[in-house]
Amino acid sequence: MSNNRRAALDAVRANWNRRAAGYDRFYRDYTQDKRDAWRAAYEKILGELFARRDEPLKVLDVGTGTGFLSTLLAELGHHVTAIDPSGAMLDYARAEADRRGVEVRTIACGAHDVARLDTEFDLVTARYVLWTLPDPVAALRTWREVITPGGGLLLADGLWHTWRHDGRRLAASLRPGGDHQFLWQLLHDYAQIGNATPHWAGLTLDRTRALFAAGGFQSGTRHDQLLPEYAHPVSADFFILGTRPARLP
Repeated sequence: MSNNRRAALDAVRANWNRRAAGYDRFYRDYTQDKRDAWRAAYEKILGELFARRDEPLKVLDVGTGTGFLSTLLAELGHHVTAIDPSGAMLDYARAEADRRGVEVRTIACGAHDVARLDTEFDLVTARYVLWTLPDPVAALRTWREVITPGGGLLLADGLWHTWRHDGRRLAASLRPGGDHQFLWQLLHDYAQIGNATPHWAGLTLDRTRALFAAGGFQSGTRHDQLLPEYAHPVSADFFILGTRPARLP
């Protein structure tokens, strides 16, 4: 691994370690109806991706953060391994699994390093992760190698930073009751990882499909229409894509 890539990965890990407590507070306050909507959407999506399969899936949740998606998938009955390079995030993810009464296997592992798990999975999931990676194509190629024949990838992401989008969020943060730390947080994040992540602004659907092609995946099917609008994140271009490894020539 080059020194530049290692430094980028270290910066990203440090950033999410620092922000772990804030993410945990956000999802502790997340309303149950939104959480239920995400679970119902993923249940429908998996029903489409694995229409001929009844038994639980073996799932790898990459960049699990505080465990939002991994616990939802475990609640649906799947066998989930949740990884994250941030030890602080994983601590919260374990607590979330205990709080929800589900079993989730947690491992400290970066998105680029899943081969070292020495395990294959029916499904790899990544929610708001691909945009944070210093080398997303390399990560996708690694994920492809751990997917079983007939398995797939389910990815949720979006465009998180544009001048207009961030300007609106800044204006909202200045109102009474707004997130008065928003501008400081934005500037701090960019200073720490903006140069380390080629897609710090986020990802569009077309750009993600281009990354899929470079990483050895099909262009995929869009599924975010299954998630009610009120449960969408604050993104200028939010999407959920389900895909499978492309056939090798």
